[in-house]
Amino acid sequence: MAPKKHSGFMMFVTEWRNRNAEGRRMTIPQAVAHCGGIWEKMTTQQRGPYNSGAKNADVLDRAKRERLNCHGQGIAQVDQAQQETAEGVMHMKRTTERIIREAKKAHDLENAKFVFAAFNFFTKALTSDVYVPAEFAACEYSLKEGIRSIYSTMIDPGQIIFGQSSDAQHHSATTHSLPLPPNALGERNMAKLHRNIVDYLKKCQGDKPLIVFTPVDDIPMVKSCFRYLACEDEDDTEIGRQKIEVFDILYLMFILKKEVMDVADLHDENVTQYVTDSFFNREFFEFTPQIACQYHEENDRSKYCTQSMVTRWAYTFSDLMCGDLAITVQPGKHIPPKTNPNYRVIHSDASSLAQESSFDSFYSLPGSRVKKENQSQDSTNFSISSSRASIASSSYVPTDHTAFTADLNEAEAFPSLGRRNPSGRRPPANNAPTQRERNGAWDLPTNSRPIKKFTDSDFSITGAVKKNKK
Repeated sequence: MAPKKHSGFMMFVTEWRNRNAEGRRMTIPQAVAHCGGIWEKMTTQQRGPYNSGAKNADVLDRAKRERLNCHGQGIAQVDQAQQETAEGVMHMKRTTERIIREAKKAHDLENAKFVFAAFNFFTKALTSDVYVPAEFAACEYSLKEGIRSIYSTMIDPGQIIFGQSSDAQHHSATTHSLPLPPNALGERNMAKLHRNIVDYLKKCQGDKPLIVFTPVDDIPMVKSCFRYLACEDEDDTEIGRQKIEVFDILYLMFILKKEVMDVADLHDENVTQYVTDSFFNREFFEFTPQIACQYHEENDRSKYCTQSMVTRWAYTFSDLMCGDLAITVQPGKHIPPKTNPNYRVIHSDASSLAQESSFDSFYSLPGSRVKKENQSQDSTNFSISSSRASIASSSYVPTDHTAFTADLNEAEAFPSLGRRNPSGRRPPANNAPTQRERNGAWDLPTNSRPIKKFTDSDFSITGAVKKNKK
């Protein structure tokens, strides 16, 4: 609908009502009827200021109106949201790089601590970015010690968004399989749960800003779940006001891998974020038993358990980088429990050089492992399975497996299809005709048996009967 334009006459009516006490006591229709006669008696010059004021008001209203895009959203708001998102991504990358750089500068990269966090939710609001949390888990991790501690809890929000019970039931049945409110399991006091989570993060990170890492696709959901818990926490203490930042775990893996390879003197320009993202998304430990909570282990939903998620992320980090720093992995902390590592860390003394050592990834194919006999040679080849490429034995002697050699320029070595040479016989020089060609016959193979002559009686019924009787 087009906006209503201002009128010079209405500008005059408004001014007359403001100046006269009699006009202020009138209603707008009464004032319009009274000013109509006055407006008709006014000259063009007298009407000019009011008409100009109406045009100016139209221009101001047009400037105030916000332009909309094809989705009905304000262009200025969309641009502002995009700018804030870009600034948030830049802040996340710079902070992650600063954390890794400070740990590397202190020569303590293997002991740098990171917190991985994951949420499960019941449902999401249709018109807003609000998620109702159902489960939470976080783990403290470092390359040297692996998984240092795990915090896991289920959440009972008491109720879900009105009108979305069917969506919540479908989402639960296809993912985490947690019962819906009011039969939900876990903590019901959201304020208490928020304070417990903040306390755990402060114990892991000390006085530093509270930062958790999660996959980039889950960042909006994790932020919304933290806001959901914080809204219920009305405590005005420092813990209640503590802000939790959520960063990308994939970018952390990429930057940490680059710095680890630099520390280990394994420079490789082929290590890109696309490579590390592919390694993370492979989910090598997806079906590992005994790493989920008891509920999901009993219901065969370990894949969707938040405790299993953060544990698998820690195992993936260890599988990618512990071999580069020669860190001895421990079952249950770096790799799944009751699992033997596929490589041994050997000290660089004279006696150990003669031993065999494999630095293959935990889930590398056995047939692809190559024994390393000389550790003094540096390897710069990076494999997606985080293994170091080794050099094979130097006693290898190449063998010539040539089955046929010939000169392509010699026509005698490649006879034509209809002029194939007989066995043990060389073709005549200068393309001279053979004896059979001179007699008018080609050098074709003869029949192995003579041709029998048939008569008409051989193809008749009586003849066939007589032949059978014989």
